Amino acid sequence: MNAIETNGIALASLVLRIAIGANLLGHGLIRMGSRYGIFREWIRDLFSITPLPSFLVNTMGYVIPPLELLLGVLILIGWNTKWSLVLASLLMCSLIFGMCLLEKWEIVGIQMVYMVCYYLALTSVDKQILSVDSLFK
Repeated sequence: MNAIETNGIALASLVLRIAIGANLLGHGLIRMGSRYGIFREWIRDLFSITPLPSFLVNTMGYVIPPLELLLGVLILIGWNTKWSLVLASLLMCSLIFGMCLLEKWEIVGIQMVYMVCYYLALTSVDKQILSVDSLFK
């Protein structure tokens, strides 16, 4: 498929990739900078009632925002899209697990919708247009 093909699947894949990338980028941007410490404290306090070891919670507090930011950019530009989406999916799996430990079932439900979006994006990753990946095919 070339970069100018615009069938329905290619367009749907593009729009979904942009939405997923923008979502991750927005989460990462808002949690970085002056709010980075606030986010880490919030995660630490939120998960203090769970059986997770504090070093794991603290590590996730440091890793989540820059990972969201990086994956958001990679998915938006469509660079190494398949593996970026796989990593984003695994990140979401860790977030789902955390929300299950907190019994935040309504949030888990929303996160499962995200997983359906990642699934759909991954099933059409070979149909990418307007991406760095499609430039090198």
